[in-house]
Amino acid sequence: MIEGRAATKREGKGEGARFAALDGWRGVCAILVVCFHAPVSGASEANGVIRHAFLFVDFFFVLSGFVITHAFFEPLRERREYGRFFLSRLFRVYPLHLFMLAVYVAFECAMLFAKGPGEAFRGGTSIAGLVDNLLMVQSLGFMDSLSWNYPSWSISAELVAYAAFAAVVVFAPRLILPFCTLAIVVGLPVIAIVNGNMDASSQLGWLRCLAGFALGVILRRAVWREGSEVEARRHPKSWSLAEAAAVILVAVFVARLGGTVLSVAAPLVFGLALYVFAHEGGILSRALRTPPLAFLGVISYSIYMTHAFVIDRVHNAASVLGKVTGWNPFVEGSDGRELIGPQGWQGSLALAAILAATILVSAVTYRLVEKPGMALGRRLQARDQAPAAASPKPAGA
Repeated sequence: MIEGRAATKREGKGEGARFAALDGWRGVCAILVVCFHAPVSGASEANGVIRHAFLFVDFFFVLSGFVITHAFFEPLRERREYGRFFLSRLFRVYPLHLFMLAVYVAFECAMLFAKGPGEAFRGGTSIAGLVDNLLMVQSLGFMDSLSWNYPSWSISAELVAYAAFAAVVVFAPRLILPFCTLAIVVGLPVIAIVNGNMDASSQLGWLRCLAGFALGVILRRAVWREGSEVEARRHPKSWSLAEAAAVILVAVFVARLGGTVLSVAAPLVFGLALYVFAHEGGILSRALRTPPLAFLGVISYSIYMTHAFVIDRVHNAASVLGKVTGWNPFVEGSDGRELIGPQGWQGSLALAAILAATILVSAVTYRLVEKPGMALGRRLQARDQAPAAASPKPAGA
């Protein structure tokens, strides 16, 4: 879902084509999602943007549709590319997903050994949920709630979007815009009616993703003009104002409407912001291209996929600390959750620890899991291409 790799060239097609400022946004949004899930007291609980930061997953969906269309629409016009496209997407997301499931299973086995069968492989870490996660169908409604590495529902949903997008481009490319329009005008109202807001995951997560992805496709195919970013850079003041306005719009929308039925409009709001920042014409775009934010963009998928496990282990550490010292490290939050930090500064300290640990772990998993997984996918693609390249042309061709 979050394809955080180093930004390279803009003008190329294929997996090397990147939008550097949008890569920076990947990192920012991944950090915001971590803050949303972190059970800590203090400013993060009171902040409306953080309280509704689950919506930033929709930014990823729109961005994914935009950049996948930019990179793969033309290559996919050849039918033989469908399999290779899906193979590349699968090896982009599945290796880290499988690795994190293995980490969770190892932890449950340790729990089984230490505390017996009553504590392990129960509830959110059931065997049935494990099968769902292995098959990557956890966003399709087979289970009532999320399980295991719960953020991974979104990559399950993205695989649905990848398959639908590629099928339409390969077999009926002229229908891509009508198909995407239908996904939006049907998908968003259905989510609003059935779910009441945009926080859909285990039941309608696939539809939520498809609507956001579809908007990204429309932005790239029907709205974006090649070379418009060159013109934008000639007017840095105007685009700086546009970028600031886009950030304010996103912040106000998420803070004020994130918990309401109007939150289903999130793809539209994020789509506008994405379009503005794709031009890379203002000062905020330059900030997003700085090395720290670029690095967060590179490891953003790992941040997204590892943070839930890190959060759980920090929570465990706080519990152990409480038992050893006799100090209660928890307080009940406004939503009934058990939060770390009876005082706000303690919650902020816990959040800093969670973020630091997540970034450190993500840097390692990016290097040792993501990159080898992508390399394996490329080798398999090359092996698939070799027979076609080696086969002789018919006489007279």
